[in-house]
Amino acid sequence: MVATFQANGRLGYTGTYRIVGGRAGTVTWVPRPGEVIERGGPVYAVDQRPVPLMYGSVPFYRPLDPGSAGADVRQLEENLLAAGFSTAGELKVDDTYTATTARVVERWQHALGVEETGSIAAGDAVVAPGALRVGAVEPLAGQRTQPGETVVSGTGTGHSVLVDVPVERRSFVQEEQSVAVLLSGGRTVHGRVASVGTAADPPAGGTGDGTASANRTATPGCQGAVCGGRVAVEIALTAGEAELGGLTEGSASVTFAADTRRDVLSVPVEALTASPVGGFVVTVVDADGQRPTPVQTGLFTSGRVEVSGPGIDAGIQVQVPTP
Repeated sequence: MVATFQANGRLGYTGTYRIVGGRAGTVTWVPRPGEVIERGGPVYAVDQRPVPLMYGSVPFYRPLDPGSAGADVRQLEENLLAAGFSTAGELKVDDTYTATTARVVERWQHALGVEETGSIAAGDAVVAPGALRVGAVEPLAGQRTQPGETVVSGTGTGHSVLVDVPVERRSFVQEEQSVAVLLSGGRTVHGRVASVGTAADPPAGGTGDGTASANRTATPGCQGAVCGGRVAVEIALTAGEAELGGLTEGSASVTFAADTRRDVLSVPVEALTASPVGGFVVTVVDADGQRPTPVQTGLFTSGRVEVSGPGIDAGIQVQVPTP
């Protein structure tokens, strides 16, 4: 038996990202709102030089060349390998920028149509956790831009539902927990709990040159991730576009499991009768007739109740009054 509770929320795209540029110059190209930018795709161009997207969290904040070492070098090599500019047999992904790294960077630069230096300058690429759906473009083509200025804002390409769960139900919600999501069109899809807010963990803002930051937005007027006795919970949907029936936004209702009892017996709630001496009885019906049988009750859910006690065995029949 599973006891459940529901929380209402809104369907939307996963995450809110703000891309901060790291190059100075004149913006010569920008994407259109609604476009999806994947790894290696241009996010904008400065002085006719495309600035592509790489996946990760460390901004390209400094020059990189042979001898450089750090997490940003590893991130660069991971992206070059994933984009097909090298193979695992050629390029060893680690924290060290080697002559091999420089050779692979030259291939990448050739594909971009820029000077093949084998080194990286600050702001040569921007990073985000994954593919980006463009929401708004801040500088227009022809405008000047400086390092640290927002160039594009948008969302991820996946779908999620943001709900506010009552604080008293917080203990029933765990990250990676499976849930059922009822969409506004009547479809039910599967999801998992991606994040659970706490008072000490408010939604994050965007910081860092060339870095996209995720911002899980709480209900307007909330302070932090706990608002009016409710906790902000993000549900990542495992359903594909087809299963969503074309929905990208709208209301949604999420069903969480509050309590689970395995290998128990249950009867319809209507089968319970109050006993004169306290507690409840059910009327067992068998070949010998009908007999009131005391029961211990447990979980109540979906019109049924968990019961146990002497003479209560799997397969017995109980009397349910006719409405």
